Amino acid sequence: MKLEVSVTEAVELINQIRQQPESLFEMIRSDVKQSVGRYLSTLMDMELTDFLGRGRYERCGGESNHRNGFYGRHFTLKGIGEVGVNKPEAYKRSQGS
Repeated sequence: MKLEVSVTEAVELINQIRQQPESLFEMIRSDVKQSVGRYLSTLMDMELTDFLGRGRYERCGGESNHRNGFYGRHFTLKGIGEVGVNKPEAYKRSQGS
């Protein structure tokens, strides 16, 4: 990823940080929340893949277990704050059904 910033933009950003240093910390905190949310969502999706024994859109002959999409949830984590995640849903029919 390449980031290009002009000297004028850099000077404006530095001046803004000098005037309101808390805004820099809020930007960092927001980025951390998003990163943690994506990480947890990916982790739960991988766990579901392991549970079902196959990846997204994979079909196995005669299997009745499947993914039912996901729904959004918010969790409050100590030191980070409220984090949004996408919790996957699945339906796995038992062997006897």
